Amino acid sequence: MRSVALFSLLTLLAYSASSVTAEQKPITPSSIRGLNPALYDKYEPNTAGTFQCLDGSRIIKYSAINDDYCDCPDGSDEPGTSACSNGVFWCKNEGHIPGQVLSSRVNDGICDPECCDGSDEWATGACAKKCAEIGKKFREEEEAIRKTRKTGAKIRGSYIKWAQGEKKRLETEVETMKKELREKEQEVERARVALEKTESKSKEELEKKKTSPLYQSLLTHRLTLTRLRSKTQRLQNELDTLHSILDELSKGYNPNYQDMAVKAAVVGYEELTGKAAAPSEEEKPQVEENKEDEEEIKDWELDELERKDLESLLWQSGLEDEADDDDEEEGGLLWKIDEYIPDSLYDSWESVRDTAIEWMIRLGLIGKKKASKTSVAEGPHVAAARDKHRGLSNELNKLKNAVTNTEDTLEKMDKEYGPQAEWKKLDGVCVDKVSGDYTYELCFFGKATQKSNKDGATNHMGTFSEWKTAAEQGSFEYYTKQLYKNGARCWNGPLRSVSVDLSCGTQNALLSISEPEKCEYRYKVTTPALCWPDEQDAGGSVKSEEEEKIKEEL
Repeated sequence: MRSVALFSLLTLLAYSASSVTAEQKPITPSSIRGLNPALYDKYEPNTAGTFQCLDGSRIIKYSAINDDYCDCPDGSDEPGTSACSNGVFWCKNEGHIPGQVLSSRVNDGICDPECCDGSDEWATGACAKKCAEIGKKFREEEEAIRKTRKTGAKIRGSYIKWAQGEKKRLETEVETMKKELREKEQEVERARVALEKTESKSKEELEKKKTSPLYQSLLTHRLTLTRLRSKTQRLQNELDTLHSILDELSKGYNPNYQDMAVKAAVVGYEELTGKAAAPSEEEKPQVEENKEDEEEIKDWELDELERKDLESLLWQSGLEDEADDDDEEEGGLLWKIDEYIPDSLYDSWESVRDTAIEWMIRLGLIGKKKASKTSVAEGPHVAAARDKHRGLSNELNKLKNAVTNTEDTLEKMDKEYGPQAEWKKLDGVCVDKVSGDYTYELCFFGKATQKSNKDGATNHMGTFSEWKTAAEQGSFEYYTKQLYKNGARCWNGPLRSVSVDLSCGTQNALLSISEPEKCEYRYKVTTPALCWPDEQDAGGSVKSEEEEKIKEEL
């Protein structure tokens, strides 16, 4: 109780001294306790001896500043006391960087770290001056950060230099591919026109072949076969019906009934179906021999005959004629393609043709009277023209995809990979860290994974989704966080995801892993890609004018 009374007495004496000195008008703003130097021009004395609240709401006597009574609604008249709860007390903190606390914390007996000089406790004297010690430690830490940033910035510079070279290479590559693309499009168009001409010519040739007596005869035979099968099926149905009738008759027949016609029918049916008495030993071999002599046509054989591609037989017939011709013996079809090859490509084609003929001879595809397999209703020359067109079209599509992918990469280098494309160097680079029973791995712009150190089981934690979208794109803050989403689903929980907090460092390293929410992980990662020079990094350790001034004084 005695200590509390003593503290109250000291506070009262301090406030009384403040009231006495308040009667003496301050000469300069620098004499106003707790006032931020940035506001000195707002507190310059005037001839009327008045002060206007910073919010413009009231005009009070200049002597009312720091009189321990709150006159201004914004608390601007009491920067050095706790009279206004919404005011701000500024600490000079000689030997360290200036700070400030809310006026409500002035003379509350608590040492606030923002005021290491203890000036916020000017009445209680509860806090000693520690700015020299704190400032020294702060400067050592700042120097370490500065060195890290400087080293990291050099590495980042190498990333930027590499990215510039890569961008130039990709731009050149795109231009080259676009030129090839235009040429390939023309080549595909020529192949398409040649294919259409070949198809048209083939169709005419096929129609001509169809008028041959042989083809007409084949059509007649096929039609006759179809009609014969239809008739056979009808007769089979009738036979099955007759068998059914006779079978019922044989079962219900009364042999005591003297009807010789019925008896003869039943006996004939039983002999036909084998239901009669077993034959003697002499007769049995003869029956088996007769069965062996029978040749029954299977349904599948008739199906094949009906499905036979007669038009392809016309082309095969043509190829067999060519095989008999000495001039066409070795790859006659390939020689015929010569007439479709542009002059500009003939030299290359000649080499390909000769190689193809050589391999076809080795494989036994030519040099013998062997029919080629072609598509329905088209000759081998049409198939060759179509294969050529298809092959060129596939090459064209691959080239288009390559151009699109390269252009997408260039677009990312202008946006997604940082203001100077420095992050492109890290695309696919992985960092990992062992934590507990798991090894956590993060591949920049790729995937985050969790691997068990016991059984090697792997969990997909997420795929790169976005930067820190809450910040302005292109700003330093924008590149301080990456989000990896849509990982494997947790048991009885959400999809796994990872939030990556990035900071400047001389190495690409995964420092720590935490799980603040179920299946929502947080990584802390350092990388040189975030070591921006001070003038670029608005969120970095850029020295203020006050810090520079303190440094000069020391």
